[in-house]
Amino acid sequence: MRLGFGGGGNLTGEAADNTRHTLSRMASYLRPYRLQLLVVALFVTISTVLRLYGPALLGRAIDIFIVPGNAAGLQDLVVQILVVYVVAGVTSTVQGLIMVHLGQRFVSDIRSELFGHFQIMSMAFHDRNQVGDLMSRITNDSEAINRTLSNGLIEFISNILLLGGTFVAMFMLNWQLALAMLILMPLMLYITGEVTRRSRVAFRSVQRNLGALNAVMEENIAGARVVQAFAREDDVFARFHEVNTTYRQAGITADIITAALGPMFTTMMTITIAAAALLGGWLAIEGVLEVGVLATFIIYIMNFFRPMRGIAMLYNQLQSALAGAERIFVALDAQPTVTDRAGAPPLEEIQGDVVFDKVSFSYEPAERLDADTEYHLSDQIDKTPREPVLQNVSLHAQAGATIALVGPTGAGKTTIISLLSRFYDVVEGSIRIDGQDIRDVRQASLRKQLGIVLQDTFLFSGSVRENIRYGRLDATDEEVVAAAKLANADGFIRLLPGGYDSRVSEQGNNFSEGQRQLLAIARAVLADPRILILDEATSSVDTRTEAHLQQALLRLLERRTAFVIAHRLSTIRNADQVLVVNDHRIIERGSHEELLAQKGFYHDLYMSQYMRVRVERAADVAHRVKPE
Repeated sequence: MRLGFGGGGNLTGEAADNTRHTLSRMASYLRPYRLQLLVVALFVTISTVLRLYGPALLGRAIDIFIVPGNAAGLQDLVVQILVVYVVAGVTSTVQGLIMVHLGQRFVSDIRSELFGHFQIMSMAFHDRNQVGDLMSRITNDSEAINRTLSNGLIEFISNILLLGGTFVAMFMLNWQLALAMLILMPLMLYITGEVTRRSRVAFRSVQRNLGALNAVMEENIAGARVVQAFAREDDVFARFHEVNTTYRQAGITADIITAALGPMFTTMMTITIAAAALLGGWLAIEGVLEVGVLATFIIYIMNFFRPMRGIAMLYNQLQSALAGAERIFVALDAQPTVTDRAGAPPLEEIQGDVVFDKVSFSYEPAERLDADTEYHLSDQIDKTPREPVLQNVSLHAQAGATIALVGPTGAGKTTIISLLSRFYDVVEGSIRIDGQDIRDVRQASLRKQLGIVLQDTFLFSGSVRENIRYGRLDATDEEVVAAAKLANADGFIRLLPGGYDSRVSEQGNNFSEGQRQLLAIARAVLADPRILILDEATSSVDTRTEAHLQQALLRLLERRTAFVIAHRLSTIRNADQVLVVNDHRIIERGSHEELLAQKGFYHDLYMSQYMRVRVERAADVAHRVKPE
């Protein structure tokens, strides 16, 4: 059976790199369930002993009661046999139920811990790791563990005990027949090992190709608008057909190996039973062996091959669970790069005076959780030297001032506000708010003082009202509406079929980019921050909406310190200070008029935009005027 959903999840045939360490970690997580595991171990032992005792009773029934014709004694023995098999069935059922509950609770705990851990990880961690791979660890890898704990682990252990017990019982029953069986053992073990090895390779190929298939589907379904815009449907289908064909071939190979496993064991079992019947029949004729013993031995042979087949079938599942557990533990061992200092106090009510003092920054190497091959985290750190993103940046934003950050793409504007939000820590220098170094206060208290509207607006599934209230969960409906009005979002919200209760689809795809940004601004307004950060907050709205939005922003910026990143330079004319960022440093600073008078970088940037806008407007007017 092929298991998994792609996205980097190694579910079938993928072994853990450090099995001993992984088992030790698993044992530590299972420690709270010691009592349940002891009960399961007791029931497994009872079930195994009864399954070994049952065939012995059948042999005894043949030799003592059936051959002599003792019907009364046979009746009593049949009752014993029924009791043995009923108790064995009950114990097996009970141990299975216990393990199902245990497995679900165990994996639920792991899943919750892993999700919570991802929430506290720094931005550097999320920058370096794909969302699909992190999700795969929470879903696919934890499900592989659940599947094994709920069923596979107990069955695997039970099969091993039954296999060993059957082997011992056969020697106790008749050493000659058992010795003959032993001659065939190396061949059986070799075939089993070879099939297991080939199946592991085949299923690994299945998982790899399944991941590639899912990647192609996810990418092109999500990008359907671009695909159709460039008329690339045929090319996309051809690529899908290629990957799908490769996956199909890998699946055929894996399924053939799996399908061959059952008939192979059946054939070996039939040959072994035939050999035992021939040898046992000859020994019975010679008077060395009783018929009942031979019948018991044949049943033991069947019981010997069944656990062998079960072990071979479950081996890959156990390896997958260990690999999944290892991937989870690797993720749990990752540590955030931005942490609160011990005993750090909260950032209390602030005025909003912000100082960057000789700040330098480069993106430090961060943990990368490889999706295909697991190593220790230290091996996953990129040792490549990093280019500086900011060099010796100093600025002072007085409380209530509006600071505009302008400059070409990649100059470091967004990095400045990311450092202020403490998504990353500075490499050199310091950032202070009201004289307090932001590294000396708790991150959560710092971010509660900030209102952030990013360029890439993210909305959550739910209602419009819930998305705005995300800025302050205890806000009343009236406060939500007031925030929407201030952001000029109330008008389009009331035109929606459900108004403020209208549903927001995944990532807000049922709203335009401009509407999403207006909702994000309303969310920031509701949070009522002392420091406001606007990263291209008006970049996706039309000119008319932008004009209304500018008026709303002027009201919003009152009595707040604000950092505004804008490529439309016309939107920052009223800023108290304009900082021009280029080549990883601030090269010019001053008011809009002062920078224009300097006729430097800002002047050239502004004039190029101004002339381009005039040309576009003139062309638009010429297009609209009808010839006489």
